[in-house]
Amino acid sequence: MIVTTGLEPSEDTLRHAAELAEKFGVPVVRRGDLSLHQLRKRHGDDEVVVVSAQGARLEVPGKQPFFFHPNTSAFRIKRLLRGDTDTMLAACQIHPGDEVLDATLGLGADAIVFSHATGAEGKVVGIESERVLAIMVEDGLKHWATDLKPLEAAMRRIEVRWGNHLEVMQGLPSRSFDVVYFDPMFEATVHSSSGIAGVRAFANPEPLAEQAISEALRVARRRVVMKEGKAGKIHERFGFIPFRSRGQQVVYSYKETDGGE
Repeated sequence: MIVTTGLEPSEDTLRHAAELAEKFGVPVVRRGDLSLHQLRKRHGDDEVVVVSAQGARLEVPGKQPFFFHPNTSAFRIKRLLRGDTDTMLAACQIHPGDEVLDATLGLGADAIVFSHATGAEGKVVGIESERVLAIMVEDGLKHWATDLKPLEAAMRRIEVRWGNHLEVMQGLPSRSFDVVYFDPMFEATVHSSSGIAGVRAFANPEPLAEQAISEALRVARRRVVMKEGKAGKIHERFGFIPFRSRGQQVVYSYKETDGGE
């Protein structure tokens, strides 16, 4: 992998590139006036992360560029600011100050909404199994600029952990988060949505394991919540209770722990 910049980088962009290169464990390559094709040829590497004033994007020949974007979280937060409700938050029974573990972070849209709802006194940790995705999303959460300040604040508060969610949860104390959240439909969403096509090569196709559910029930103080498409059957397999599922394109389901309400 190569980390470089746009053609005329500012000092801020150079610092951003150096920070991202350190996370990937590679040096920053000075762009000069070289095209990406020339840069790849010179360094013998197809994967190029380009950092500019607009953020970082991963360019791989023959694939859609991948870059962080808050996606649906932006309009969901706008709706919440208007006083509307959010089904995910209702299913999870989220309150200000809650601590949420998003075990399938993906692009982070749900985690951003959790972060907004839990507020400055709350805590949201997202686990992402794919290293490239984890680093790029963590970077985007830190650097994405927006005029919607509640969205920006929510992004900045999220903590990203790279690793297998089962292994990460096995290292957590019991009852250490109020809610543990899974989105096993993320892979299906990725493969059906042109808007996030750039992430397809990095999504984890592994199905949700029963052991992960068991660990989540140990880690959660109140409940474990799962998100599926309307035809999803995973919640039935694990004995989760659907939450307001009638007529919804997305079905949230939950299983309470011993401390659940």
